[in-house]
Amino acid sequence: MPANAERDLIDRVSGFCRANNGRALLEIVFTLGTFFMLFALMVYSLGISYWLTFLLLLPTAALLTRTFTIQHDCGHSSYFSSVKANNRIGSLLGVLTLTPYYYWRRNHRFHHVSCGNLDKRGIGDLDTLTLNEYQALPVHRKLWYRIYRNPVVLLIAGPVAVFGLKHRLPLDNRFHSVKSWTNIMLTNLGIGLVVASILYFFGWETLLFVYFPVCVLASAIGIALFFIHHQYKDTYWAADNDWNFLKTALRGSSYFEFSRFPSWIISNINLHHVHHLNDRIPSYRLRECLEAISKLRAVPKRTFRDIPACFRLALWDEAGNKMVGFPAV
Repeated sequence: MPANAERDLIDRVSGFCRANNGRALLEIVFTLGTFFMLFALMVYSLGISYWLTFLLLLPTAALLTRTFTIQHDCGHSSYFSSVKANNRIGSLLGVLTLTPYYYWRRNHRFHHVSCGNLDKRGIGDLDTLTLNEYQALPVHRKLWYRIYRNPVVLLIAGPVAVFGLKHRLPLDNRFHSVKSWTNIMLTNLGIGLVVASILYFFGWETLLFVYFPVCVLASAIGIALFFIHHQYKDTYWAADNDWNFLKTALRGSSYFEFSRFPSWIISNINLHHVHHLNDRIPSYRLRECLEAISKLRAVPKRTFRDIPACFRLALWDEAGNKMVGFPAV
């Protein structure tokens, strides 16, 4: 794309950055209201049938995932027009999503400025090795990487490891500050109060069969979404001196086209290429931006059927310029 066309595209996309506080408030009230209602129904259903509890698990977890996407928007200072409102609401939501707001926000912002950069891996992203790097590893490290990239480990052990353990004491925090560590400890205190309240008022069954499963499934959905948005065969990776912002947005960030309701549930984050072009666009305006700018619809479109193939990939083949699975080794 010519330089003037690049600037024109970026300028047009930036026109959708204005937040709508009324809509933002309506969406967060509806999301949290419905989440707490379904959570209460799950608690009530324990006295009727565990099968009913199980049936309510997916919609309840999906709304908690949506709560995380709202926190994500707050972290980009895009959900509300006020920075203070974004930070305060984002911090409170962190108690529900098991995610300390300031720690996650700083790491995720680094992800946006380094996504697809082979020389800046390791902060706010999923570990991805090149084919040559993997082949040079000793046997025990190859085994560990295979375990790490296994879909079962990513989606079952991953949520517990990341949201249950790592976020409680993120020793990998490279952006130390009093504000960040205070927020981490306050988030832990809030989670402790939630757990203690559930035990006191509703008992261990609610904690074991409602709270834990909802948190684990919501976290698994979140990890799966993050994975598929950058891990597909024709994604974009480049060395630092060749890295290009526009390419990493349009080629290295996926465009998944789901029907409107699933897209709403995940706050349109499936339009990930638009989000990476400008992370200040509120999630509730991503669809509007996509439909207004035809160039954004010209990138490869993926659907639910393309998701399983993403999880078979594990390595970046620099010679072939594509993601490959372990059988390619």
